[in-house]
Formats: sequence, C-alpha cells, structure tokens
Amino acid sequence: MGNTRAWPVLRTTDLYKALGLAEKLLSLASWYRPSGCYLDAWARDDDVLRRLTEARPGAKVEWYGEGRTTLPASVCLNVSDAEQAGEALKTWAGIARCYVLWHDLKWPAVPELGLAEEYKYAELQVACNSHDIHCDEWTADHTVFIHARPGHDERAAWLAAQVDAQVIGPPEFGW
Repeated sequence: MGNTRAWPVLRTTDLYKALGLAEKLLSLASWYRPSGCYLDAWARDDDVLRRLTEARPGAKVEWYGEGRTTLPASVCLNVSDAEQAGEALKTWAGIARCYVLWHDLKWPAVPELGLAEEYKYAELQVACNSHDIHCDEWTADHTVFIHARPGHDERAAWLAAQVDAQVIGPPEFGW
C-alpha cells in the first residue's frame, strides 16, 4: 500500500498545450487496463452541479456534504480514450475546477537509472484551473502532473525530458 508522488511538469493557461503534453507522455506509457481514465470535478453549488451533469450525461455524482446528501459533490465520468478525455475536460474546465487522471498505466523501465517498469504508481494527470492535484484552489493555469513511486524523482525527470519538458516544482503527495 502507498501513495504516488505527483511532479508538475507544465503550468499553462492553454488547455490544448496541457492536453498535447499529456498525449506525448501517454505515448511513452503502456497500458495494463486501457479503460483506466476518468474525469473528476467538484460541484460546490447547485448551478455548477447542474451544468456539469447536463454537459456530460452519464456522469456519476458522489455527495460529500452532511450525511453524504448535500453539497459539495464530486462529479465523475469514465472515458475510454485520450480524445474523449480531452473533449470532456475542455467542457468541464469552463464550468469548474476539474482533472483528468489516466491510471492503470505502465511507465517504461529506465535501465540507465536502475529503474524497472512501473505500474503500481504510474499515473498521469491534467488538473484544470489548479496548481494542485486535488484542485483545491482556483487558478487560471492548468497543470500536468506525472505520478510515480515516491522517491523516483529521476523517473519523473526522465519521462518529462523524453517529451521536451521538465519537472517545474517539488512533488506533492498523490493518491
């Protein structure tokens, strides 16, 4: 049992640029369960909840308020591929802080760094309107995070370098 660490590798106001970098990073990974991708957004009022669920029918609502029956709520949507994830994210980013998380990935082995293939902690995330993975505070930026095993700073740096990016800040505790 453990949690990932999440290294930021891009902050930009251009959502298309963030999604483009995510697609490049995904091309480095392999999948052990290709359907492992979902979007999550927070609804803190009824209007946002309505707009999120109307924009993407089929989204699941999980209540977090008093007795798990009142706001705030988490709105979650499973997606099947990067293109569908991008379209849904573009829609939800105009409504609320949200993120897309690709999990069930495998990061490649990096023999020159003594790193074997990684699947347990391999994830990729684009957080919209946020600088953190939980989307706690609103910003105008979108942040791309590489999730990996705690202590694998060199894996995150290596993955970023493969797509002409770099780690731009310290890791935060992941999932």
